[in-house]
Amino acid sequence: MIIIKLLILSIKSISIRKFNLKLEKMTDIDILFIHPPRNFEHLVDNMKKRSSFLLMPMGLFSMADLLDRNGYNSKIVNYSLEKTLHPKFSILKFIKKDHPKVIGVDLHWVQHSAGALDLLKIIKRNFPSVFTLLGGFTASYYAKEIMQKYKFIDGIIQGEAELPIIELLNNIKHLEKVPNLIYRKNQKIYDNGINYILDDLDQLNFTNVDYLVHWKEYIKYINKVMHTPWPLEIARGCQFNCVNCGGSFHSCKIITRRNRVIFRSPERVVDDIRRLVEKTGYNGVFYGHGVYRATEKYFMKIHEKLRDEKIRIHSDLEIWRLPISDTFFRDYFKTYDVEESMIWFSVRSFSENYRKKFHTRFGELDKSFDFTNDDLNKLINKMDKYNIPLRLFWDVGNPFENKIDFLKNYLYALKLVFKNISKYKKLSMWSEPIIISPGCAIELKNETFGIQMTTKTFEDYVRLNRESEMKIAPLDVGVNFRTSTLSKATIDIFNKLMFFINLISVITV
Repeated sequence: MIIIKLLILSIKSISIRKFNLKLEKMTDIDILFIHPPRNFEHLVDNMKKRSSFLLMPMGLFSMADLLDRNGYNSKIVNYSLEKTLHPKFSILKFIKKDHPKVIGVDLHWVQHSAGALDLLKIIKRNFPSVFTLLGGFTASYYAKEIMQKYKFIDGIIQGEAELPIIELLNNIKHLEKVPNLIYRKNQKIYDNGINYILDDLDQLNFTNVDYLVHWKEYIKYINKVMHTPWPLEIARGCQFNCVNCGGSFHSCKIITRRNRVIFRSPERVVDDIRRLVEKTGYNGVFYGHGVYRATEKYFMKIHEKLRDEKIRIHSDLEIWRLPISDTFFRDYFKTYDVEESMIWFSVRSFSENYRKKFHTRFGELDKSFDFTNDDLNKLINKMDKYNIPLRLFWDVGNPFENKIDFLKNYLYALKLVFKNISKYKKLSMWSEPIIISPGCAIELKNETFGIQMTTKTFEDYVRLNRESEMKIAPLDVGVNFRTSTLSKATIDIFNKLMFFINLISVITV
């Protein structure tokens, strides 16, 4: 009788173990996306600051959603967020629990370079059978250098990744079939080239938050720490050539092979906004493409549909070129909760003389300086008229900018600050040091712009990233260049002086 009972218990135990194994197997995921910290050297000090870079590329959400619709399981974890919520968080324990076949780390912005590398290095050391993957603009631009120097990385998806990420999981044993992939096999590097470019954004969803671990906390912290509402991709590519932007038309042609801008339909944009509001209760978006004369009607169609569906949100939106019509701002005012909204504009220099000098020299390539102070004042007055908060971005260290240009820039900014205080306008200004982006016009042809860069390779950017504490930008952030008229040390000093105006203007809004 005892033997029979033992046999029954043994059978039950085997059944339970099998059931538990089945449950464990069900939790396995095909790919785990990890958003890396800026670096590990200063992570603890910066976790609740903007320099933690909690904000993630918009494409992570669309890829996770697309994979799910193609039968694959994926999950997104934000490393800095997890460490903020749980200081003892272990990414290794997290990976061990989910058994991913592929781990993808985004390296879109160069500021994440050290964090992305260190993350993949520790993952490969502890999980050698996992396929380690990088993607994003910076990873694409430096793909060959990264693959040659960092053997713990198995592959990089270059350029746009929607189809390649699906094909990677379809062909994990036949990597030669995966478009846009550069990969390592038998200690050799093979490059499939960039032969895929997305042509239809409407097939993607950018607000399905379920794939992100702790998405509620993510929304809270990007608002609180990064001061940004939910970023929403509405277009891909750019028609402009800002000389220090790694996402310009010229840069996209090199990095992703994209030579035209594509837009989502206004209907699909509103679908995503509705889903975000219904799922999360959060009612704010930051549009991932700017307004300029050619996009005014496009945005106004989005506005009309939001009003028709009675979706009341606030929005952050960049102006990419002046002037913008009064009709557009009137429409913007009717659509959004303007108390919580913000319009951004990159003035770059308040010195009208300098802007004329830049436009005379480089206007055929970059027309972003082609506006007058009268145009700027009209913008400020329109924002005041419609009670819309306005933030102006400015900087120092532009090509052939000299000390007199800086002085004029600084004094005009100071004048605007005190004028704002006296009239209680909702105007603020923000300046951070320029970090010249990989793939931009200045980085590619720095001699043309009278600039000498201190970061000439990917490894140089990694070193800069490790050295910069970024506790209080711009006080402790150094630039990665000097100009023919200003030394690196001078630019760094001028950046520190600009912090004073940052502080006053933000406090008084």
